[in-house]
Amino acid sequence: MNTTLLAPVGLPDLSPQITSRYITLGDRDGLNVHILEAFPDTSNHSSTPYQLILLLHGFPELAYSWRKILVPIAKAHQGYHVVAPDLRGFGRTTLSGSGGASQVQYEDALSSYHILNIADDVCSLVRALGYSSVAMLVGHDFGSALVGHCVVAHPELFASVVFMSVPFGGASGQLWSQTSNEGGDDKAKGHSVVSDIGTALAALQPPRKHYTAYFSTPSANADMLGQGGKDLYDFLGSYVYMKSGKWDGNDAHPLPSASSPSPSVSELARDLATLPEYYVMPLHESMPDVIARHVRMDTRITWPRGDEVAGGVYAAEFGRTGFQGGLNYYRSALSPPPPERIAQLRALAGRQVKVPAAFISGARDWGVYQIPGAVRKMREVVCSSAGGMQDEDFVLIEGAGHWVQQEAPEILVRELVRFLGKAKAL
Repeated sequence: MNTTLLAPVGLPDLSPQITSRYITLGDRDGLNVHILEAFPDTSNHSSTPYQLILLLHGFPELAYSWRKILVPIAKAHQGYHVVAPDLRGFGRTTLSGSGGASQVQYEDALSSYHILNIADDVCSLVRALGYSSVAMLVGHDFGSALVGHCVVAHPELFASVVFMSVPFGGASGQLWSQTSNEGGDDKAKGHSVVSDIGTALAALQPPRKHYTAYFSTPSANADMLGQGGKDLYDFLGSYVYMKSGKWDGNDAHPLPSASSPSPSVSELARDLATLPEYYVMPLHESMPDVIARHVRMDTRITWPRGDEVAGGVYAAEFGRTGFQGGLNYYRSALSPPPPERIAQLRALAGRQVKVPAAFISGARDWGVYQIPGAVRKMREVVCSSAGGMQDEDFVLIEGAGHWVQQEAPEILVRELVRFLGKAKAL
C-alpha cells in the first residue's frame, strides 16, 4: 500500500482535525483514492485501534460533503476513525498514471462504474486502511444504493448500515426493479421497465423524461459544465437550492402508486410527472434549462446562505474533473449489467440486509418517494431480518431537504450516534 499525506489545500471550512490524503489501491488497477478522515483528537491516528466508520457521498457531491459531521462522529462514544472518500470518477480520486488531469469520457468503459465494481473499490479501501470490519457504513443519494450493495455482497465486512435520502430496494443493478416486490433475477425485465417508463413519460402531455435518462445522455456533462467558472458555480448553487429544504416546491410525500403492490407503467408515469422538474424534466430541456427557468421565476434560487464558500469548492472540483464520472453511475444503473456481473447479481437477487439498518433523510427530500413503493420494500422486505428496520430508525428530519448532512448536521450526528450505539449493543 502506498499512502501520501497531503494538506487539505483548496478545501476551506475544514476542521484542523480533518486530514486529506491519498491511498493507492493496488488491487483496483492502481486507483488513487482521495479521502478526508478524522480521529477523536489530532494526536491520535491509525496507531490507535479505533473502529472505522465510512461515509459515501452521492451526486453531484464529494468527500467534502461530509465535512460538517466527520469530527463530531469521530468524537462519539470511545472515539472512531471516520473516513469519507471521493468515489471513483469524483473529485481527486484518479487512476494511477492519470496525474489527476484527465477527465472521464462518455466513451470510457461503463463496466468500471457498475455499482458492484464501486462496491469492490469500497471493500479494497477498507482493507487498505488496515481494517477487517466497519462499525457503520453510511451512504447518501447514490451512495445509499452503493452501501446497500456493499452489505448484501460482503455482510462479513460491515456491522451496520445507514441509508440516506434514497431507500434501498435490494441488490439488482437496476433502478426501477425497486418498484416491484418480486425478488426475481431477470435483469432484462428490469431494463424493459426502464424503457417502458421512459416511453410512457414521453407520451404525456406535455412530454417528460426522467432525470436519470437525461444524465445518461452524451450531452449531459457538457450541458451542466456550461462555460465553467461563474456559469458552473451559479448552476450548481441553483440546483442545490432547488433540492434543499428551502425551496417551496419540496413538499415531499408518498405518491399514490406507492400503495399499490404492483403499479402499472402508466400509473408510475402519471405519478412521476407530479415530481419536481429536477426529477422529471420536460422532454426537450436540459437540466440547466430547467434550473434557469425556475431562477427566472424566483431569484432566491442560488447557493443557500452560508454555503457560498463550499459552492466554490464544488464548482472548482467539477470544473476540473467534469461530471461524467458521476453520470456514468446513472448510465450503468439504467443499462444491462456487464456480462461478467450477471452471475453475481443473480446470486445477490433477493438477498436481505442482515445487519442493523437505519434510514435518515430530510423530510422535504423527494428522494425518499421518487420510486413509489421503495420505502415499503426496504422496510418490509429488504431489511426485514435482523429485527427489521424499526420506526425509531426511519428518521425524517423536519425542514431539511436532500442535502441533509449539510442542512442539518447536528441532528444527523445525533441520529447516527444514537443508531450506532444501539447497533453496537445488539
